[in-house]
Amino acid sequence: MNLKQTFRKDLDTFINVGEFADYWTINDTKVKAVIDNSVANSFEGAQVQGVFKATVVVYLRQGDLSPLPLVDSVVTINKLRYVCRDVQQEQGVDILTLEIMEQ
Repeated sequence: MNLKQTFRKDLDTFINVGEFADYWTINDTKVKAVIDNSVANSFEGAQVQGVFKATVVVYLRQGDLSPLPLVDSVVTINKLRYVCRDVQQEQGVDILTLEIMEQ
């Protein structure tokens, strides 16, 4: 088994609702995804506006969400609206970095 085959096998474990993934509705499409909301969140201009910025990273199997959102477009996850800040594809995984602003 080569390295790429090993990654594919690990992907089956990672994006599995019995392990790490859950079903999410992203832009009206139900997909299995892992959502990491443990990335740094911060208060932007807290002294002036009191705006909280939360960043989440979404991992899903490449091709499960089509089309992928464009950078700076709105992405809806279970009725919450985010702004897409980055889209990457690595080893069979689509990775979306999203932000939400709240007051």
